[in-house]
Amino acid sequence: MYMGIDVKKANKDLAAFWEEAMELSKEDRERKDTLDDFMALAPSPKLALAVKELGSCEKVLDYGCGTGWASIIANRSGCLNVTAVDLGEKTIEHLLFQCDRYKAKVDAKVIPFDYLREVESSSFDGLVCSNVLDVSPLETAKELIGEFARILTLDAKIVIGLNFFMDEEMAKSRGIELKEGKYLFQNGVLRLTSLEDEKWKELFYPYFDLVSLEHFAWPNEKRETRRLFRLRKKAN
Repeated sequence: MYMGIDVKKANKDLAAFWEEAMELSKEDRERKDTLDDFMALAPSPKLALAVKELGSCEKVLDYGCGTGWASIIANRSGCLNVTAVDLGEKTIEHLLFQCDRYKAKVDAKVIPFDYLREVESSSFDGLVCSNVLDVSPLETAKELIGEFARILTLDAKIVIGLNFFMDEEMAKSRGIELKEGKYLFQNGVLRLTSLEDEKWKELFYPYFDLVSLEHFAWPNEKRETRRLFRLRKKAN
């Protein structure tokens, strides 16, 4: 039995946090303009280009879609069947607002935590999952990785975005405590599961081969420390 952090509570609190964060403002709700520079939606040009490659897929899943930037890029780049899923209604409302502004067609769904278990095997030939695995308890991340492998076709294109790695020395210098040496909580909410590149590779390895690993930065960040994994499903 897992004796570390309370996984169910961590997942529930995380979903509630993002549900509140994704609520559209009054100003946003009143906007009627449409935009066309959909590539600029991504937090990094490298991420945008990686997700653009999914435009050639027949069926893409954007797991933990957030505002929908990846879904919009994949759809506007050519994929006509993009499924965007997240845990909260306000998040999906935000995504649909963005889809309307950028003239994108996406099948958006509010899902339960066990959604992937009900998805048929080999259902998707494209996947993007950005900043989900590394804000989830490790037990949850492992389950998601296994389910991703099951629902993807052998030739699927896979894009995984992860935050930066923070070791205990770096955390200590910032006055931050990492629970179990890897979990960063803020106001009771899990905000980072901090693992080195090699550890993530180990978690992917039973199911996927590494195609490439790039590092990138968000706007106004001076160093490229965030991770962009492209993966290929293993032919077991």
